[in-house]
Amino acid sequence: MQGTRDTILGLLIERREARVEDLASALEITPAAVRRHLDNLRADGLVDARTVRQHTGRPYYTYHATEKANGVLPSGYADLMERMLRNLGTREDVTTGVATSLAERHRDEMSPWSAGDLEVRVGQVTESLRPEGILDHWYEDDDGFHLLNDQCPYLRAAEISGLPCESDRRAIELLMGSSVEQIHRIVDGAPCCEYVVRRLPLGSEPIQMIKGAS
Repeated sequence: MQGTRDTILGLLIERREARVEDLASALEITPAAVRRHLDNLRADGLVDARTVRQHTGRPYYTYHATEKANGVLPSGYADLMERMLRNLGTREDVTTGVATSLAERHRDEMSPWSAGDLEVRVGQVTESLRPEGILDHWYEDDDGFHLLNDQCPYLRAAEISGLPCESDRRAIELLMGSSVEQIHRIVDGAPCCEYVVRRLPLGSEPIQMIKGAS
């Protein structure tokens, strides 16, 4: 039983966020068994949950590892990652490479016909990046479409370097095919990470999308 508990925690650290059904499928055990382990992990302060509200359908819960759980990484590994991030800073080539790799992973989840429908594409990008912990919901406002994430997937890394935030923004931009502006960051004290996709004026040129996403 202890092995299953550790495996669940490891999956949450790796995936950043997951539903009970996802964990049960990955481990080939029942959702009830997963919930028992999650209850114990929450009691130990290693896992927390949040409610995801959808435009249609009932809300559901997703689970993520806490900062305390992420502290189980070997100190040498954490130190190495910190030194690498500090030295990389926000180098354009690194940011572009990380963003392109992430966008390429999800390009097949974008319907070709949605490129001309900004609202549909916003929904597809949000759903696609939700398992990554980068986005979880969106809404439309007068200035455009706002994409949000209530839980930073790598808070410590964002405190060290701007690279994680900028690479996420760029990946969203590549999948959207439209300019994306980040207006709020959890690391700066905001309640959520928030991006805006503004409506393009007539005649404007769209962002070049990744190959195969349009």
